[in-house]
Formats: sequence, C-alpha cells, structure tokens
Amino acid sequence: MLKAYIGYWKLLLWVTGLRLVDRLIDWAKREYSCRHRVTAVISGVLVFGVLLPLVIVFASFELDKLLGLEFCLRPYSTVLGLVLMAAGLFFLVWAAYALWSIGKGTPLPYAPTKRLVVKGPYAYCRNPIVFGALLYYMGLVLVVGAVSGPIVVVLFTALALLYVKFVEEKELEARFGAEYIEYKEKTPFLIPRPRRDKG
Repeated sequence: MLKAYIGYWKLLLWVTGLRLVDRLIDWAKREYSCRHRVTAVISGVLVFGVLLPLVIVFASFELDKLLGLEFCLRPYSTVLGLVLMAAGLFFLVWAAYALWSIGKGTPLPYAPTKRLVVKGPYAYCRNPIVFGALLYYMGLVLVVGAVSGPIVVVLFTALALLYVKFVEEKELEARFGAEYIEYKEKTPFLIPRPRRDKG
C-alpha cells in the first residue's frame, strides 16, 4: 500500500515537473527588458524576503504554542541567528548579482538567465540561492526565538529542493545540455565547497 502511494506521488511529481519544465523553457526563449527583470527581482524580494519569512515565523510560533515549547537559549541564539542571517544575505545577494550580471536574468523563472552561470557562488554549489535562504531563515527563527522554527525552515527547504531537483534541473539540462551536465558533475548540489577542476 505504501509503495503504491509513494509511486503515485512520484508519478504526479514527474508529470507536473514535465509541464513546468516546458513552461520554463518557453519563458527562457523570450527576450526580457531591463524593466521586466527589475520587476522580477522586486517581486522576488517581496515574496521570499518579506512574505515567506513572515509565514515561517508565524507557523513556527503557532507550532510552539501547539506543542507548549518555550525558548531558553538567549542571547546566544540571537548572536548565532544574526551571523546566519548575514551569511545568508551575503549568499543571496551574491548569487542574484551573478545571475543578473553574468546570466542576464534573475533567480525567478519568469525572467530566467540567458546563459548558464558557473562563476561567483555558482562555482561552489549549484543552488546558492537555496543555501543562502536556508541560512537566512534559520538565523531569523533563532533571532525571534521560535523553538520549532528550524523544523519549519527545513521543511520549506526540502520543498524548495524538490522543485529544484524535479523541475529546475531538468529545465537547465534541456536548455544548456552538455554544458549543464558537466557543471552538475563538478559542482555540489547545495553545500558549497571549493571547486575542483579536473585537468
């Protein structure tokens, strides 16, 4: 029964992923003005920099209330949280700048890059945006003192990584072919490490 259930969800993810990949490829073929790219960046900041953090904090506090959890690690959690937030913001801004300046696009799928970006933070991991968001959101829940916050952040990150694995990677492979496959083989998925070029 469990195997059939898992098989159903895998099939649903595969079919949905294929449709999204086709949509992303269509978007990538279009030419976008600078204004469109700026609008995409601003909407991304509003959604992922304001709305989603509010949802994560709210969900964390509600879960804390439900479970009767209370935070007791201050001021250490605040200091660690601020360090994580700063590191996360650094990665997010660096990655977005690389996509803008090198790839001539944005992190958002409706204004994608025109070329594969393998420099800047993308030389160290394939998903520095997700890595930066993970650090930033983890720091945020530590600063506000949400005990269940790390669990909520890990769940959000897992969902983001499912999207990356089943949709974004397939779209990048379809658009950039062998160049992306070679990059994928050389560069870690999420956790940054110095790039080791063979040769």
